[in-house]
Amino acid sequence: MDQNLLNEKTPLSNFSSGGFWMVKVLLLASLAGLIIFCTGVYVWAQAYEGRLPPRTQIDGLAVGGMDPEDVREILQEQIDAILTDGITVVVDGQERTLSLYTFSSEDLSEDVDFALQETIDLLMQEHKENTVTDATAMLFSLISPKAVMIPVTLQKDRIQTNILALFPDVEVRTQNAAFTISRNTQNDVWSIGIVDGSAGKEFQWESFFTTLTQHLTKLDPQSVELRLVDNAPKTFSEEETRDLISKVATALQTAPYEIVYEDQVWNLTGDDLALMLAPGDDLRLTLLEEPLNAWVATLAEDVNQIPRDARLKVENGRVVDFVESLEGRTIDEKQLKEDLFALMAVAQEEPLEPIQLIVDVTLPTITTGDVNDLGIDEVLGVGTSSYKGSPTNRRGNIQNGVNLLNGLLIPPGETFSLLAALSPFTYENGYLPELVIKGDKITPEVGGGLCQIGTTTFRATMNSGLPVIARQNHSLVVSYYNDPSNGNPGTDATIYEPAPDYKFQNDTAHYVLFQAENLTNTQELRFTFWGTRDGREGSYTPPVVSRWIPVGETVYTETLDLEPGVEQCQGSHIGADASFVYTVVNAQGETVETMFESHYRPLPRICLIGVEELTAEVEEEPPIEEKPPTTQEVPPPEASESEE
Repeated sequence: MDQNLLNEKTPLSNFSSGGFWMVKVLLLASLAGLIIFCTGVYVWAQAYEGRLPPRTQIDGLAVGGMDPEDVREILQEQIDAILTDGITVVVDGQERTLSLYTFSSEDLSEDVDFALQETIDLLMQEHKENTVTDATAMLFSLISPKAVMIPVTLQKDRIQTNILALFPDVEVRTQNAAFTISRNTQNDVWSIGIVDGSAGKEFQWESFFTTLTQHLTKLDPQSVELRLVDNAPKTFSEEETRDLISKVATALQTAPYEIVYEDQVWNLTGDDLALMLAPGDDLRLTLLEEPLNAWVATLAEDVNQIPRDARLKVENGRVVDFVESLEGRTIDEKQLKEDLFALMAVAQEEPLEPIQLIVDVTLPTITTGDVNDLGIDEVLGVGTSSYKGSPTNRRGNIQNGVNLLNGLLIPPGETFSLLAALSPFTYENGYLPELVIKGDKITPEVGGGLCQIGTTTFRATMNSGLPVIARQNHSLVVSYYNDPSNGNPGTDATIYEPAPDYKFQNDTAHYVLFQAENLTNTQELRFTFWGTRDGREGSYTPPVVSRWIPVGETVYTETLDLEPGVEQCQGSHIGADASFVYTVVNAQGETVETMFESHYRPLPRICLIGVEELTAEVEEEPPIEEKPPTTQEVPPPEASESEE
């Protein structure tokens, strides 16, 4: 074959010389382009270091590329305004302002918790430690943006109580059908009948709280309607009525019902039962909760006993026992009620067997004989605070809290709850009332002053190097809780039933003794944690205030709880943002640091003015043009007006 012809039919030979270099150039160009693109992405992503990812939104606010602290301040201002102004609630055409906090002489207790910091922290977790993966994450955020809402937690019981106080005569509870029972004592004959129930208008709480949560999650302060619905009671036919009356007669004739526990005996008589019986579902008898619980409470007084660990105290630097341990006993009320229902179901020809009361027994964690084997002989840490200038009842509550805490033993591994240790907050448990403001109402509330306990415990925890499990700062800057090192706010902890709570963990291998002391001469608390040292050291830096937030103008609110013309005011509280670092160094020299940040919202002076009748809502006048405000430095407060 001709060689020239062969060459003409094999173009690969030409490709190998010219085309190969063309492909190589294209590949190099593509690689260079890819490098340039990746470099551009990396440089672009670096601009988001320490900032929120691109195209991110929180409650409709575009926050991509913003500094997290700037975002927190902007959104916190909106949250503070909602908490200060409250929410308008509409019921049957009537409008009332629902206050979202309770104000006492020492602090605010808020009924709504906004998880703002948690939301920002979650978004910042999109960043990765590796620069390449972080750039990829930022690029992905650009392609798939995030829009989130701030989760809220409502204290529904407190909100519901406040709303019922705002609309006291609106809701009419449905009255169910009831038995009329009387006994002729001469011939011991029961007369039994049924009274029809009455219809009512009842609040629809579930839908209200759903809507309220939706609004607050969006930081939307618009009004929320609380609907009333008609609710009709169940009615019974003549045949059903006869059946129910027959069952009641059987239950009464079978009485008394005997209940026994060890050597104790109680009788549920027919007269007792007559106050409890009511028509239930499916033509069964039921027992009314209130009178039944009252009767069971008489048994509980004789049987129930709170478990008590052996208590210790420190004398001359030596730990000794001073309170003996007790086992706990609790009646199984559910089982008792089931046993009563079973006995009332049918007539009995023979005498009934007594109901054997079921009692749950809880053994103490620490018995009196154990106290010498605990190895508690060293101070782990001390926390202090000053309550100087507190009113009488507040001082009494602080002393009661000290009494309840002093000598407690915390087992290894246990998470200690301060609310649980101080509960119940009742007169019977030694607490005294203080007057508090809820919206336009002035009411007594038991247990004021215990935030002093929370703050002192928090400081003792940190100086002992123990893990803090749950801590929330107060809502306001109050001098009682300023840190003794420099007088700044930031190292406090608030508690309020049912939330927030203060919790810490005993992660040592030994028991911790909680020694609580009230130094009445100087009006100071000193809490000391005793145990067995494992080489760790705990400390915290003096709190630093990053900004002080000025208060607004005085708020005047009409109230029917004061005589007409009488005015009662609570002092203003300057706001602040503060932080400090909690440091734990273990026996191996390893250091763990935790940053605690606290926001204290500003609160204007609030004055309640007594009136004979609340003023109806009026249209607002057109706003008057004002001069721009003058910016000035605000010094840290020495004390709030309410404390002077």
